Amino acid sequence: MAQPDIKTEEIAKTEAFMSWKAYEPDEVTYHIEFGKITVHFYQEEWDEFVDFVSEFVNIPIGTTGVLAESESYLVSAEEVEGDIIYSIEMPGATLFFFEDDWKEIIELLKELK
Repeated sequence: MAQPDIKTEEIAKTEAFMSWKAYEPDEVTYHIEFGKITVHFYQEEWDEFVDFVSEFVNIPIGTTGVLAESESYLVSAEEVEGDIIYSIEMPGATLFFFEDDWKEIIELLKELK
């Protein structure tokens, strides 16, 4: 059985990262491409993530420690051998980023709505 065409719409994009939504037959799904990793969200998860993002996107780059925490997500930064490593913990995955990528991710996340 052939898959129906699924319409997609870009939400935000940087040079290396992208967020988009897909209008599937039964629902709208949301996606963030962190390089080679894509995280998929259903509407309720997306709403929760977007609310969570507002807690840390304006924290200055270079700040370490726990940047934001909720029941489902944790964002933190730690200095390791002179570099700051940022992490996003979410159900099923933990993603790690160096500072240059983190700056670009923050750019992308500020555009989510």
